[in-house]
Amino acid sequence: MKACVLHAKGDLRYEDIAEPSIADSNEVKVKILAGGICGSDQHYYLEGGIGTAIVVREPIVLGHEGCGIVEDVGGNVTDIKKGDMVILRPARPCFECEYCKRGQYSFCLNMRHLGSAATFPHVQGLFAEKVVVHKEQCRVVKNMKPEVAAFAEPLGIAYNGVHCLGDIIGRNVLVMGAGPIGCLCVAAAKTLGADRVTVVDIRQNVLDVALKMGADEVCNSKENPEQIEKWCQNKGHFDCAIEATGNGFAAVQAMKMVRPEGDFSQVGMYGIDHQPKDLGAFMTKGLKWHSVFRFYKEFGPCVSALERGLIDPLPLLSASFDACDVVEAMKAAISPDTMKVQIKF
Repeated sequence: MKACVLHAKGDLRYEDIAEPSIADSNEVKVKILAGGICGSDQHYYLEGGIGTAIVVREPIVLGHEGCGIVEDVGGNVTDIKKGDMVILRPARPCFECEYCKRGQYSFCLNMRHLGSAATFPHVQGLFAEKVVVHKEQCRVVKNMKPEVAAFAEPLGIAYNGVHCLGDIIGRNVLVMGAGPIGCLCVAAAKTLGADRVTVVDIRQNVLDVALKMGADEVCNSKENPEQIEKWCQNKGHFDCAIEATGNGFAAVQAMKMVRPEGDFSQVGMYGIDHQPKDLGAFMTKGLKWHSVFRFYKEFGPCVSALERGLIDPLPLLSASFDACDVVEAMKAAISPDTMKVQIKF
């Protein structure tokens, strides 16, 4: 079968690999329909890893955002059947370690995450014609477009980011960054009860998309720095904030704009030398800073939101490519002119 395999930095190929087979009675074999290119996939392609901790050491099939049609199931699988459409949760915990027993599945000591080079051997991803996953990684859906279903994984991150803020009913929320995750955080916050959501970015084209995703107000901080200064006055304007850029300067700005004892959800991942340099506002205003790492229990609610039409992610879809054109798809995903790019099988 065919798959999108990264051999090393910049060396991405559409090539033949061995077809996987069910080896455990709890597993499900899925024929992939569509998958989204994530920022981590881009890092693997551009840098051969993510920071210094995660490095590609062998060929790896990329991808962890996707959906497909069930082709076969193991003997212990009773609620999923051949022909079902499923959305895939990339995390496969062991369900046996101390964190799994506490229900902290995202921190499983033996986690296997689709398309991840964090462990060796690497966990192969879902940019392939067929994959085998645990039944707990599958969510059956009906009458959903594949291009919509492929947004469930990044929406799960957004739901986790909003969930970390606690009760946001009636609150005034700031979102820093109008990339795909930031815009999905906007949609998640509105569905979970935020009164107003304001988005800040330096790119007008993505701010326009944020408005389509439900933002009440947007601000181009490059063109309107005076507005940022106004929101910093009197110890802040917003009840809470979601930082979705992974840029330390943006994080410092956000902290200055949040009122004392506000909640701060860190969704963006900081690269080397991009961490916040000034934590003064954090220290003097009693802010509560929550790190967001993957998601687990948010999977069901975010799939339900897509299935019921509460959230329409398609304004974020910039382009879709056939899997055989994965290199062109990756280059399009890297471009600052695009939001989300998907590949299809």
